[in-house]
Amino acid sequence: MDQNSLFNKDTRVLAFDDSPFSRDDEFTSIVGVIMRKDLYIESVVKKAIHVDGLDATERILEIIREKGSGVKVIMTQGITLGGFNILDVKKLYEETGIPVINVVDHEPNMRAIKEALRKYFKDWRARYSILTEDFYKSDSLYIQSTGIDTKIAHKFLKQLTVTGNIPEPLRIADLIAGII
Repeated sequence: MDQNSLFNKDTRVLAFDDSPFSRDDEFTSIVGVIMRKDLYIESVVKKAIHVDGLDATERILEIIREKGSGVKVIMTQGITLGGFNILDVKKLYEETGIPVINVVDHEPNMRAIKEALRKYFKDWRARYSILTEDFYKSDSLYIQSTGIDTKIAHKFLKQLTVTGNIPEPLRIADLIAGII
């Protein structure tokens, strides 16, 4: 993909966030917002995932197959959804060819994550192996990019940020996920 094509006003972004849940819940929802770069919302989708399961990647792949025609970038705010339901961004990129940009507002403590996984999951090694540690600090955000150059990802995110530091597609996904 020509990464410069991302800067067209009609470039489609698919941003994800998870709904609130408690540790007693079996399921929670992930919400996907398809938004053009000019901030026009085209679609909102929802899928159930298991809390602390391993099905987030498959549910997102289903959403892309169902609604993702023309999507040029997938965005997430963290790659753990529904607790420790870890999104495999490498698999997502390999199966779709769509770059994935993960944005978080604080540096992930990989050591603490590893310890939590070790404490609560028998399959902690498999879960931990899905995580990648290469984050790039950009202003007050930490960016992880798969399938797209980090500097281009940073520029792209800046153009999608209206106010504050969270890009608009992620902000909208978070707002919607918060009420579902």
